[in-house]
Amino acid sequence: MNADKTPRDLGQEQEPRHVALAKRLREAIARGDFSPGERLPAERDLADQFKASRTTVRLALSALKSQGLIGSGQGQGTYVRKARPIRVMAMDQDRRARRAENHAATFNTEVARQGRIGRQDITSVAPEPANGEVARWLRVDEGTPVLARRRVMLVDEEPYQLGDSYYVHELVKDTAVAEPAPVEEGVLAVLERVHGKPISYYIDELSFRMPTPEEAATLRLDPGVCVVRAVRIAYDDEDIPVEAFDQLLAGDKHVLVYEVSGE
Repeated sequence: MNADKTPRDLGQEQEPRHVALAKRLREAIARGDFSPGERLPAERDLADQFKASRTTVRLALSALKSQGLIGSGQGQGTYVRKARPIRVMAMDQDRRARRAENHAATFNTEVARQGRIGRQDITSVAPEPANGEVARWLRVDEGTPVLARRRVMLVDEEPYQLGDSYYVHELVKDTAVAEPAPVEEGVLAVLERVHGKPISYYIDELSFRMPTPEEAATLRLDPGVCVVRAVRIAYDDEDIPVEAFDQLLAGDKHVLVYEVSGE
């Protein structure tokens, strides 16, 4: 670690000692002084190196854990987290040309292009009454039967996303969309065929929050890692919504890329 070569008393910093220490350790991780998965020095060694108390060191490490930069475990000590994010072309993935190019398996193909292996684990496909949120998305009355497809999206067998899709049940009940299996034709292609109109545009709603304990466990998130909720509504050319796709993305496993025209 570069800081070993130029140790400095944290008392010279203008901010609280544990904040200054956390900042210096964060900079060292960003520089690559510690590799992903590498253990950090023991608390007593950090205390000696930075002329700090063990309490200061613990507070600094706690701050880095809350930011999702480091983790700890029984017999593992404190280590730099192994975050391997995938890049998601957020505005491009559902375009008709891209769907045709990817033979419908958009997620798997995009992950494969990055040298990784993607797959979807379908956890349930079943009708249910629309709650207030789903009813708003699909512009139906609350309680209207909708079909919910729920799945976990994995990269190299590591959970990266949770994805829940909703459709008016009457529209898709006799299609492959209602089966608990991958839709070879592609869900959006099925929707266009049974609806009789092409999908014209999408609207995304992005929000950011901390995960629930259940979400953190399913996505295997370390403490302090947030999630990105991306709700994409698909509309036909008459502004009728035909799909609501509610995704929950692990905040440290994704880079969302948006290409915006300058015209």
